[in-house]
Amino acid sequence: MNFLDPKNEILFQVLSHRDIEDTATCVSQVFSSFEPIAKALKISFNEFYRFAVPVCQKAADEEISIIAKDQKTGEIVGFIISEDLMTVKPGPTEGIDNKFEAVFSLLSELEENYRKCHLVKGVHILHILMLGVQEKYSKRHIATTLVRENLNLAKHHNFEIAITEDTGVASGHIFQNLGFIEEFAIEYKSYKFKGKHIFSSLENPPNCLLMSSPI
Repeated sequence: MNFLDPKNEILFQVLSHRDIEDTATCVSQVFSSFEPIAKALKISFNEFYRFAVPVCQKAADEEISIIAKDQKTGEIVGFIISEDLMTVKPGPTEGIDNKFEAVFSLLSELEENYRKCHLVKGVHILHILMLGVQEKYSKRHIATTLVRENLNLAKHHNFEIAITEDTGVASGHIFQNLGFIEEFAIEYKSYKFKGKHIFSSLENPPNCLLMSSPI
């Protein structure tokens, strides 16, 4: 799967093993600088990179994630990292900062709510983990194209439903505009991890959402 946006000179292609390190770098730059939860927990670039590498390795194995490259420079400028919801998730990776434990706890609660209310056994569900674009490439509809192309790729692989845990304002608008609906929400201010309101500083958006869409 290769798709060229001639207007922006951006090439969209399936994440492969040769692009793992560069994709992990892009993911870490975007999330450590702009993602609300990562900023609230003060997750650094290096901390995020140690987490992102094995995630990108798994994504490359499954071949259902997409990256955006600047056609002129070959630089990876955007990404959508997805997985089959029913695949076995890797265990904790050595060197991963314990700050991620809070993130996993929050997102796992949303996913568990979804599993309790929906039949998932035997259903092919795409789980969109991360979506992002470098700031200097914003306002070019790259993120929207990444989601659309990911859904097209998932449809080709016979996925039936897509879900995502949305943590930001911009990405939430993109998913809503593409037909995703809110299933569950957890308010940041009221959420407790180990007895502490660790996300109380987050106000925009006020909630972490689980959203879904048929494919």
